[in-house]
Amino acid sequence: MRQKSLLAGALVASLIAAISLLPRRPSGNNEFDFYKLSFRWPPSACNLGTLQCKPDTLDYFTIHGLWPTYANDEEVPKYDPKKNKCTDVTPTDPKNLLPLLKDIEETLQKYWPNYKNYKNINMCAESWKHEWVYHGICSGYAADQPLEYFNAALITAKEFDYDPLKGTNVQPREKPYKAEEIIDAVKAKVGATPQIQCNMKKDEGTLQLLEIRLCFAKATPTTPMDCPNTFTPGGLCQKETDIRITPPPPKVVLLGNNQHLEL
Repeated sequence: MRQKSLLAGALVASLIAAISLLPRRPSGNNEFDFYKLSFRWPPSACNLGTLQCKPDTLDYFTIHGLWPTYANDEEVPKYDPKKNKCTDVTPTDPKNLLPLLKDIEETLQKYWPNYKNYKNINMCAESWKHEWVYHGICSGYAADQPLEYFNAALITAKEFDYDPLKGTNVQPREKPYKAEEIIDAVKAKVGATPQIQCNMKKDEGTLQLLEIRLCFAKATPTTPMDCPNTFTPGGLCQKETDIRITPPPPKVVLLGNNQHLEL
């Protein structure tokens, strides 16, 4: 009997844990339509000369954010007690964010880093604070429990290997791909049409893949849906364009006596 009670208790605890990862019913006037999970490709962000990435350039996709979005593809504006009171609870102050994320801090730092110094936890926390203020508070997750929002983003990203191109035939290379090739590769893996964003390496006039964004139904953020716009409205890349997925630069290891080794 005692063993059955323990098993029942464990089952209830597991159900409660699973339910806690789902978004709660939005409160206030927070009536958005879907979520957008954005993955960023570091080499395209770090090679423009406008951002110094430290200690080096990461060679895998990272999370940019999980954004509540309206049907017209506009992001929900950030919380404002007068203009956009999207929740009835008092939101967690971003200054208090880091201690509340301690349980997932290591995973966040790896997959949701700050390129300015991805090994500096306080620098990474600045990125998380920004995302919390501009997207997390009005995300439908508990505005006073930021762990729910960040954990949900990590879990959703993990469903797709933290990399929307992993396991596909589209991989980083100098030769550009047709935009449709990238779209089709992600769609085949995810089961829905993504949105992509590009930037331009002006000294070469080359369009680069900067972000791949996956869209998810509001009620179940792990269920992909077609994004309303395949390309960011007004962005550089369109259906007919060629896009390079810039390979990461070689890793440099210092050997001493001013010698180095490229890996």
